[in-house]
Amino acid sequence: MSKELSKISSAKLAKVKLIPWSKAISGSSIKLSKNSQAGVIVDQQGAPQMFVFDTFAFLDILSEIDSRLADKLSHKEYHSKSANPAGCLIDEIEAKLPANSNFIKSLKNAIKESDKKGWVPFSKIQAEFGLSSS
Repeated sequence: MSKELSKISSAKLAKVKLIPWSKAISGSSIKLSKNSQAGVIVDQQGAPQMFVFDTFAFLDILSEIDSRLADKLSHKEYHSKSANPAGCLIDEIEAKLPANSNFIKSLKNAIKESDKKGWVPFSKIQAEFGLSSS
């Protein structure tokens, strides 16, 4: 548990409440996907004290920031940790998540279909014509 969370006494907890993100931040242009869960802990006056996100809600928010930066930054800046920390954080989080089973099934089906249709992989074409992959 972080130092900040451990500082909250039971007396303070009795005076706060957790409300859904959609109600606390109703005017936000950042929309969370259906399966995302997020909330805001507010004090008695309704002022936000903490934000609580599941992994997917946090990724939704980071993705929104990342997509807005994609339109404003050069290619080099967009892939820079200092100019686009949201994008780098997305990559770090996604690298630790298990692969989506629907995505895996879709890839397997696409491979089967390409084999059935006799499509030739790019790597084979490159090798036969002596082309580099860059």
